[in-house]
Amino acid sequence: MLKITYLTLLVFSLNVYSATSIENKNKRLNTLSFSINPSIVKVHTANKQGNHGVGSGVVISKDHVVTNCHVIADAKGIHVTKYGVSYPPYALLADWRHDLCILKFEYLKLKPVTLGNNDKLKYEAEVFAKSYGGNTVKPHTSIGKVKGVYDLNGHKIIQSSAWFSLGASGGGLFNNKGELIGVTTFKTPGNLGSFYSVPVEVIKKMLVSNEELSITTASESPFWDAPEKNLPFFMQAVGPIKNENWVKLNEISTDWLSNKPDSYEAEYHLGLANYRLGNTDEAKVSFSRVIESNNQHLQAYFYLYEIAKSEGSEQEMNNYKKVVRLLDASLLGD
Repeated sequence: MLKITYLTLLVFSLNVYSATSIENKNKRLNTLSFSINPSIVKVHTANKQGNHGVGSGVVISKDHVVTNCHVIADAKGIHVTKYGVSYPPYALLADWRHDLCILKFEYLKLKPVTLGNNDKLKYEAEVFAKSYGGNTVKPHTSIGKVKGVYDLNGHKIIQSSAWFSLGASGGGLFNNKGELIGVTTFKTPGNLGSFYSVPVEVIKKMLVSNEELSITTASESPFWDAPEKNLPFFMQAVGPIKNENWVKLNEISTDWLSNKPDSYEAEYHLGLANYRLGNTDEAKVSFSRVIESNNQHLQAYFYLYEIAKSEGSEQEMNNYKKVVRLLDASLLGD
C-alpha cells in the first residue's frame, strides 16, 4: 500500500497541474485542431462489385498519407480528396497485421503533420482525434484522454476517450502539442465502447522499410480481427467485462499476468475481477501494485477509494478520492 505522505504529494502535484492547465486548455486545443485540418484527408475506395467506401487519412510526410489497411483492402480504385481536389496514389506500403497502410503520391500539395512519439505517454494525458467520421464535410474533432496503453509486439496500442464513428478509420490521434501519436483504428461494440489507435511508431518503421506494393489484397488479418483465443489479452478481457463474467475475467487476467508479469494492465484486470468476485484483499493488493507502477491509473485509484470506503478507512478514502477527482471528477459524479 502506498504511504499517505506519497499520496499527499501526488494530490498536490496534480492540483498544481490541474490549476495551470485547465485555464487555457480549450483555447489551445481549438487552435491546434484548426491548424491540423489541412493534413486530414478523405479516402475514397471502390471494389470490383462497384461498391464505394469512405475512410480517413493523415498526411504524414511529403506525398505520403497513412490510413487503415481495412479501409482500402481489396479496393480496385483509391483516391483521396481535399479542398475539392482528387489525388490518386501510385503505390502503397502495408503492415496488414497492425492495420496500417501508407499511400504514396506524386505532387500531393498538402501539409504533413508532425510525428510524435509515445515513449513517455501517460494515462489521463489530453488527446484529440481528427477524422471524417460520419462522412462529414469538414474534419471532425473529438477531445479525450488516454485511458489505456497496451503492449502489442513491442508497440503501444492506445485506448482513449476521444470517440470516433464510422468513417473515422485512418484518422489521427494527436497529443496536446498537436503531434500525431496514433491512427484511429477500431472500437469495441456498444454505446460505451472503447476507442483504440495504432501508434505512430509503426508508421515510422514502415517509412524506413519503404517496401512498396501495387496491390491491395491483404496478406493477413489485422490483430483486432483474429479468432478470440488469438486476440491480445486486453481485447480478450472486453467481452467478460461487458457481460460481467468475472470468473472468466479472472482466468484471462491470470493467464495475461503469467505471460506478461510486468504488465500493470494485467494486474489491474486481475484486481477488477477479484473486486467484483468479493475478494477484496486480493483486489487491494493488485490495485496498489498498479499505482506503484503507474501513478496516473484512474480506475485503480477509484477502486482503492471504493474499498477504503467499504472498510471505513476515512483517511485513505479521502486521499484516494482527491486523486480521482483531480484526474477525472466525472467518475465520482462531481
